[in-house]
Amino acid sequence: MKKKKPIARPQPADRTIRTKPGRELSDNPRQVAFRVLKETGGERGLTPEEALAAEGLLLSPRDLGLTTALVYEVLRHRSFLTWLARSRLSRGRAGPELLLALELGLAQLLFFDRLGEHAVVSETVALAKTVVPGRQGLVNAILRGLLRDKISGAEWPPEPPKGPDPARNLALKFSYPHWWARRLLNSFGETEAAAIMAAGNAPTPPTLRLNPLKGSREELQKLLPFETRPTELSPWGLVALEFSGRPEDWPGFAEGRFAVQDEASQLVGLLAGLLPPQAAVLDACAGLGGKALNLAALNPAANVLARDKEAGRLARLTREAARLGLHNIQTEAGDLLTDPLPPKLFDLVVVDAPCSGLGVVRRRPDLKWKKTADDPARLAELQRRLLTAAAHAVGPGGRMLYGVCTFTEEEGPGVVRNFLSDRADFQVAPPEAWPEVLRPRLSPSGLTLMPHHHLTDGFFWAMFQKK
Repeated sequence: MKKKKPIARPQPADRTIRTKPGRELSDNPRQVAFRVLKETGGERGLTPEEALAAEGLLLSPRDLGLTTALVYEVLRHRSFLTWLARSRLSRGRAGPELLLALELGLAQLLFFDRLGEHAVVSETVALAKTVVPGRQGLVNAILRGLLRDKISGAEWPPEPPKGPDPARNLALKFSYPHWWARRLLNSFGETEAAAIMAAGNAPTPPTLRLNPLKGSREELQKLLPFETRPTELSPWGLVALEFSGRPEDWPGFAEGRFAVQDEASQLVGLLAGLLPPQAAVLDACAGLGGKALNLAALNPAANVLARDKEAGRLARLTREAARLGLHNIQTEAGDLLTDPLPPKLFDLVVVDAPCSGLGVVRRRPDLKWKKTADDPARLAELQRRLLTAAAHAVGPGGRMLYGVCTFTEEEGPGVVRNFLSDRADFQVAPPEAWPEVLRPRLSPSGLTLMPHHHLTDGFFWAMFQKK
């Protein structure tokens, strides 16, 4: 029997605890969401996850879920919500706090079908009374006016007026920066660009990766208290369809039965295949280590070295390896471009390079507002340098995997071409070297996955062989 998601019910909007002069904590989800959105991308430069961790201390798991949903929905649709709020305001009456309060209320009316409309208005007015005193009447009038328009048969959600620039029309409708909409339009055409942008705005459930050392995918599926579906390409993945709470609280997490990892990233295990005993593996830009941990679990007789320039990330990786029961992974701090690589030559080298991240905005909508039009080309040069540096660690007949969570030409096929021009001793792996399930999706330079087609993060994979 399918388990239904708990319905988030509105809570009183004025419960606060004063901790020190000028600082209040609240256990009201809308107040917390308001504060998190102010801090995300602001002077402190926090990510949504960091701001939620800092501000949601007093929230119950249920209210934290509502707060998180509010934050991410506003970030997904921010420029559209700002346009809609301004279209209902007179000039000179749109300070940032008022706009943000309205955006939170509008997001709930437009994108939360389980929250009662009148309760949303009431809660937003109560929020406005706290964060923009004296403007609560204006907020009430705007939200109720919008609902009256809906009842009278007006277009819902409201459509922004179209101008002569198709890219600006798409950017406003789907809440993307103009430069990004223009790139998608030029690369894919209007219909495909709209589909890509819509997929990037879709709330995305977590994908779990089975730890094969602790049981089968079917056993994990039975253990979890919510509905899941197996991933199409990865033989180790499960997509959580109906869920609540944090993965850390789900059955099997403490025992190391699974990790959270998108299907596109899980494919590193499929591309690597079963490695021979004592194979030497290097994850040259390990980050938090999802790919290194995946390879270590699938190849317990291999020796995996996870390398990154941030020691804090490696400490978290070490803790995660212990939770998963992995004993064949080591860490080493080092910058691929400035610190010498280990003298050892590796059978497999993975380069999961820093990138524009345009393929993961469905999980990280704040990235839409942090990237610039220059980022893909700028990062492509960094990626080429990282790949060339890592190539020195590949042993004779070895392989190198290159991955980025984006789908731009510069950071995918462009990097492949530039790398091959630098290193004549490498070649792109032929189609028969790729897993059979992936071959129909290959291009001459590698594999590109798109959220609207493959239901994964946007991702590019390339495989090289040393001659």
